[in-house]
Amino acid sequence: MPDSKRAVQSGREVLDSTALEAIRSLQSDSAPRLLAQVVQIYLDSTPALIEQLRTGMRTSDHDAIRAAAHSLKSSSANLGANTFANLCRSVEMAARDGSMGPDVPAINVVEHEYAAVRHALEAELEAMG
Repeated sequence: MPDSKRAVQSGREVLDSTALEAIRSLQSDSAPRLLAQVVQIYLDSTPALIEQLRTGMRTSDHDAIRAAAHSLKSSSANLGANTFANLCRSVEMAARDGSMGPDVPAINVVEHEYAAVRHALEAELEAMG
């Protein structure tokens, strides 16, 4: 990752590298690619959670929305995708309160931010080799 603390895409911060560095610091001889494994698990599991979120929003299933948004929020924050995590937090809180009104980020906004996160994480994986 560049010397800066954050991965930047299109002039905005996408990843806070502090979170990635925290995971990287846990790597050892027995787990030399821990960060790459965590990133890959995130990239593999997130599309299904976004689909669960999309379906929940379409069917007004607040429990499904809350569960998917909660998982997305937590895993994204762990990898430093703070903007995406905050979007998911807003969706989670609205679903918990049963108030999915116009102030709640739309699914296309969530998907757009995830695309930026995915791109930044894929660049991280490529840099790791």
